[in-house]
Amino acid sequence: MHELSLHILDLVENSIRAGASIICVTVFEEPDADLLEICIEDNGPGVDVAPEQAMDPFYTTKAGKRTGLGLSMFRAAAEQAGGRLKLSRSEWGGAAVRVTMQLGHIDRAPLGDLAGTLSMLVCANPGIDFWCRIFSQGADQCIRSGVLEQEISRNGGDEFAVAKRYGEAVRIATASLNA
Repeated sequence: MHELSLHILDLVENSIRAGASIICVTVFEEPDADLLEICIEDNGPGVDVAPEQAMDPFYTTKAGKRTGLGLSMFRAAAEQAGGRLKLSRSEWGGAAVRVTMQLGHIDRAPLGDLAGTLSMLVCANPGIDFWCRIFSQGADQCIRSGVLEQEISRNGGDEFAVAKRYGEAVRIATASLNA
């Protein structure tokens, strides 16, 4: 996968399949420290195997599949850019995947269309509260689909309107990122 947003999409889809109702994507950029950190957390059941086993390309929890490439490919992308992937428990009790890499590394994949990716997920999964936290150039922004959904439903809006506003907010928040 060429763009980091595709790795994020894969992991968020895993969270949805696992039954998470809150999913948080955090992107932290620190140019002075040459650091890009991406974290995907949820309140699902978590991962019930050792982290190394979960990152094995031949481990999957999906029935009918014999490979589980998502975590191993994301780990490879991080390592290619001088970083690493860590799997742990989230603050909500579910899974947390934290990827760190060198922001300016020549082999770092671009972030890609994070706003488009997340707004599509919001539109397709209206019952899930998606959080997007962006930390860049001293700014800290958090966009929550649940808050937008409540606001728009009071005004007679639909899921598409929520997804559109969410995507616009994320696009504005990520505009300063070194993609």
